[in-house]
Amino acid sequence: MTHPASDLATRRHLLALAAGWPLLGYANAPAPMPSPAAAPPAAAPPAAAALPAGSHVLGFAAPGLGATPDDIRVHAHRPARWQPDDPVAVVLHGTNRDADRYLRNWVEPAEDAGILVLVPEFTQAKFPKRSFYNFGNVVDEEMRLRPREQWSFRVVDDAFAAARTAFGARRERFALYGHSAGAQFVHRYLLMAEASRAELIISANAGSYTLPNRDGNFPWGLANAAVTADDLKRAFARPVVLLLGENDNDPMHASLPSDPEAKAQGPHRLARGQNFHATARSVAAELGVPLRWRVQTVPGVGHSDRGMAPVAMQLVRRGVVA
Repeated sequence: MTHPASDLATRRHLLALAAGWPLLGYANAPAPMPSPAAAPPAAAPPAAAALPAGSHVLGFAAPGLGATPDDIRVHAHRPARWQPDDPVAVVLHGTNRDADRYLRNWVEPAEDAGILVLVPEFTQAKFPKRSFYNFGNVVDEEMRLRPREQWSFRVVDDAFAAARTAFGARRERFALYGHSAGAQFVHRYLLMAEASRAELIISANAGSYTLPNRDGNFPWGLANAAVTADDLKRAFARPVVLLLGENDNDPMHASLPSDPEAKAQGPHRLARGQNFHATARSVAAELGVPLRWRVQTVPGVGHSDRGMAPVAMQLVRRGVVA
């Protein structure tokens, strides 16, 4: 069920007031009504105030993240049979920053699985160029390290927190999926965001990787990153699926990263994903720890989120771990 824009704006406004969030300046948000001088304080909203089934756009303030103080929108879909204790999946879009299209790709799988889907929108204005998004703003365009408080990874957990309030979700963890540029963000989040609430991480068809070794500097390796052996052990212990389209093997694909360091990882996305897993397996063996990551290929699918989404949703529903 999709609500008209004006209805959505009213819901956002009421949600912000109820949750104590700052209003984010949506154009259609109604002005607050003046309160009578002697009016008693409003009671806390009941659980029934949670947003109903259907597609919605949420927003939360993030003035300290990205290149502008703009708020961040989260495109969300609540399936008809989803309940507050059911799973939540956070989905990260690709380089076109088309969160609305990604949500549409996930609506049918979400309804089938009964899983709440959230797609944070990393706009070009707030997160310009690949350094802010693909690389998590860990480095700038000259590959110089940025302070940790400027990294973009916390958008994922902040979006989840906002959606828990909006939908009344009681689950404290979420599944995380990213495709293409979103998969670049996701696997770097895996290596760098040790406080993550993600209970399952799916990286689909990334074009380049931060290899979990010290053979190169971030974003290609960890030589200059403050990631310790213990950090890597924790990352290797997380349940991770590298979901790779078997037909995502075009070395001339228009959006395939062509940096020399990326090319060294393999001729195309399928090979680069396999190389990333092989490198992780080798480093885990050197550290003497098991690797809970695994590769799953998808027959007949190339560089397509629409083709990967149903498979990814089945992984989320089953809670697949390596």
